[in-house]
Amino acid sequence: MIIYGKNPVKEALKSKKAKKLFFRDEICIKFSENIPYEILPASIFDKKFPKSAQSIAAEVPFKYYNFEEEYEDLILEKNIVVLDQIKDPQNFGAIIRAGHCFGITYFIVAKNNQCPVTATVFKASAGSIIYSKIVQVTNIARTLDKLLEVGFFVSAADINGKKTLSKVYNTERNCIVLGSEEKGIRPNVLKRAHITFKIEMNGQIDSLNVSQSSAIIFYHFFKGNQ
Repeated sequence: MIIYGKNPVKEALKSKKAKKLFFRDEICIKFSENIPYEILPASIFDKKFPKSAQSIAAEVPFKYYNFEEEYEDLILEKNIVVLDQIKDPQNFGAIIRAGHCFGITYFIVAKNNQCPVTATVFKASAGSIIYSKIVQVTNIARTLDKLLEVGFFVSAADINGKKTLSKVYNTERNCIVLGSEEKGIRPNVLKRAHITFKIEMNGQIDSLNVSQSSAIIFYHFFKGNQ
């Protein structure tokens, strides 16, 4: 996969995952790693990459993780996140960034009706996706059933939630479910939750963007594990 932007490329270099670098024309090259690179004329670079590339791009390996293969490690986590049909790449990346900041490694997503991991998602995550594990599953509801069987407490963010976030108490293992930007969490997924919750607000609009909400929610669960 080709990613772009200073922060994603910086994290790719730090994590030793960058396989090749691409620079725009006259950009000053300052790096010591022995990595192949290519300097492209501005006209060619600008055709290949958007303006937000910030004159630098990199080739990095990327793979989705398999639930069964990650199962033994995943069930030892304090907090994991399930995303139910997040469609916007900026939101997807920002959620991963927020999760990384608050100690979350695993993000479970569906194979279908979900924004794929793209260069835009990488950039929106500020490169934090390098350190995250995106687990792709066929069926979100059945995956939640498996997590319930091993003792995860499932908390779902819902605008009509029965509790406020401040009243949600952490358990030993938490599964946090976030829904799509327009429709929220699907009923068949929502009914797997032990509790539904909403964020206390005091404003003239009735909801936050899902990525903004995720940062508040992740901090709550992070703080509760301290």
